[in-house]
Formats: sequence, C-alpha cells, structure tokens
Amino acid sequence: MSVPEQIGAVTSSALSSTSASSSSAVSSATPASCAAPRWVRRTASIGAVWASTLALFALWALCTRSAPDTRALPSPGEVAAAFVALRDEGVLWPSVRVSVLRVLAGLAVGVALAVPAGVVSGASRIGGAIIDKPVHMLRAIPFPALAPLLIVMLGIGEAMKITLIAVGAFALVYVNVRDGVRAIDPGLIELARAYRMPKHVVFTKILLRGVLPQFMTGLRFAITVSWIALVTCETVNSSVGIGYLLTRSQQFFRTDQMVLCIVLYAALGLLSESIVGVLERLLRTRG
Repeated sequence: MSVPEQIGAVTSSALSSTSASSSSAVSSATPASCAAPRWVRRTASIGAVWASTLALFALWALCTRSAPDTRALPSPGEVAAAFVALRDEGVLWPSVRVSVLRVLAGLAVGVALAVPAGVVSGASRIGGAIIDKPVHMLRAIPFPALAPLLIVMLGIGEAMKITLIAVGAFALVYVNVRDGVRAIDPGLIELARAYRMPKHVVFTKILLRGVLPQFMTGLRFAITVSWIALVTCETVNSSVGIGYLLTRSQQFFRTDQMVLCIVLYAALGLLSESIVGVLERLLRTRG
C-alpha cells in the first residue's frame, strides 16, 4: 500500500471510530423506550418541511373566498380550472416540455464552460486576471438589457434563448468553482507532487472532491437563475413555453392563467432543487 493510501486509510478509520464512539454515547444517553417509531419521525419530518407551504396555500384560499368580481387574485379552484382548460387546449404540456428543455440546454452549456474556467481562474493568477473581470461585468448586466444584443447577434431563434440561459448559469457556477479551487489546502497539492501522483489522480481525488461542495452550491443558484432567464427569453418570438403562456395571459388579462404560470415556475424550481439534492447525496456517498 502506498503512503497516500495509508494516510487515507488512517483518516477513514479515525473518522469511523469517532463516529462510532459518538453514536454509542448518544444511544447510551437516550433510552430505547423514549425513541419514537421510525415512521412517526419520518412523517413528522415531512410534515415540518411542507408545513409552511401548506400554510401559504391555506392563506391563499382563505383570502380568495369572496366573489370573483370583488377581488383581483384568483382562488386555487380557479387556477385549477385554468390548468384543466390549458391542458384540454393542448398547449400546457408542450409548453412545459419546451421550457424544461431550454433550461436544461442552457444550463448544460453554462456549466460545461464554467467548470474549466473556474478551475483555471482559481488555480492560476494569470487565469484569474484574464477571466475574472469580464465574468463579473457579465454578471452585472440584467437579462432584459442583454437580450436585445443577443437578438442582433444570434437572431430570435432557440440559439438566443439557450445562450441567455447559459450566460446566467455560467457566472454563478464559475464564481463558486473558482472559490472552491482557491480554498483547497495547497499542502495537499504539494504532498501529491512529492509522491509523484499522476495528474489525473490529483484532479479527481483532490481538485474535484475539494470543489464539489461549492460546485453544488453554484449549481443550485444557477438553476434558479436559469428559470428567471427563461421568462425573459420566452417573451421574444415564442409560440410555445411557459413564458409564452404568461405573456398571452397578460394580454387577455387572465389572472388565473398568470397565477398558474407562476405556480408552474415554482413547482419546476422546487423539483430542480430536489434533483440537485439527490445528486449531491449520491456524489457524497460515492465519494
């Protein structure tokens, strides 16, 4: 066994022994009779997570109990009826599918460009001097101001929409990856060089593992910004998409469809967050 492997084995055994001792201390301090059943704890945990969301929906329903002509906000029942109407019209699910594909494409392009740029900027002063300032300037430009320029350069097709989403995702992932690389202990790199470890091993075992927490944080923010950018790009020459439905409902003053689009954005954003959380847990387990 090589010296790095011995170091890793000693570290793992120390961590496992520490966790075992702490868990035994906790188990001895907590009587078995006081522990609630597993299904009770799981139900309570799920209820605590969704309590605030359910409270918001209950408040929404309570505030919209009056007659429709006396209020501006539609009730949950009216929004559900709008969902059924758009589904029967045949425009709801195609719009959701196209919006999701646009976000995935833009996010993939942004992440694919941001990760190497962040690694170069974090590991090299010259790379940071070249990349940092343009990225920070790009972050400061609002999407409505950037969209006309992209229309002139790329037209009003899908390339403009995907590029706008990619720009929003790129900056956030780049900043977090750069800071993650800079936060890695330089002693680990020097130790790897001293033992002449291959570069691919240094990249996968030190750089990637060290950057992973910051990368996942950047990915969470990037997904949120991607959905925000989607609203801007789908208002330009779109005949399908959630943003198109939102624009159409504004033109005809259909507040029930407006709120439905907002609920769809919120639901898709929550689903994206859940997927990233599952991915993060899988990566930590394998790591």
